[in-house]
Amino acid sequence: MNQHRANNPGYDKPPWKEETGGVRAVERAADILACLGKNDFSLSEISKEVGLNKATVFRMLVSLERKGFVTKNSNTGKYSLDWGLLGLLSGALNRNKGLVKCAHPYMEKLWEHTGETITLYIRKGFERLCIAELPSPHPLKYTVGIGVTVPLYAGSPGKLLLAYLHPAELEEVLNQIELIALTKRTITDKQKFLKELELIRKRGWATSFGERIEGVSSLSVPVTDRGNKVVASINILGPFIRVGEERLMGYLDMLKEVGCEISNRLVL
Repeated sequence: MNQHRANNPGYDKPPWKEETGGVRAVERAADILACLGKNDFSLSEISKEVGLNKATVFRMLVSLERKGFVTKNSNTGKYSLDWGLLGLLSGALNRNKGLVKCAHPYMEKLWEHTGETITLYIRKGFERLCIAELPSPHPLKYTVGIGVTVPLYAGSPGKLLLAYLHPAELEEVLNQIELIALTKRTITDKQKFLKELELIRKRGWATSFGERIEGVSSLSVPVTDRGNKVVASINILGPFIRVGEERLMGYLDMLKEVGCEISNRLVL
């Protein structure tokens, strides 16, 4: 739940006093979409997740459903994201088709070697966007989904993308986002987080062990363009029970090689 809302009992106004437009309405709609990005939820569950009363949430859901961004399962009564939302991301995905095309054969090589989920992320504002994914063939696995956005500050792909930002841009981003704990391992102290980013820049790779989702391990390296600017992160993702730190780091050399191969192909 948004911490500001939890500490501000006046945040959720009665429906008859609620603002019908402006920034607050946009934020509320975004919160609901982000909530449904995690799982399918009922009206009551969404209301609890985003910290808004049911009347407000229902009204927002009706609008989102009308736009094709949300759909309701008539059997379960639960809401989920609909295909209309993908249209909002199609522009970004289309602009990065060349990157995905370059990366795909190397992602396949990495996937065949590790047997784990391989993802490709780019930065999208204050979040990271998955533009390519090869899910693990194992029954126990973690996947994200192409077109899905998640917080930029939690997990190795996002930390890596942040680490290579220009200092002024990084400061601007960190001033705009709140480091909220998603798990007990999420780094929420800003100074500690900056030290983590500095370490990532020095060594050229990032790891995460349960920072965004409990029990998930991930390892990331950068992909650069012809100007040597980091444009994406290539990542290995798997359950810690199978991909502990020792095994994950055993893939580092190959992951670095794949990151370099994709970068070199982008230069051509």
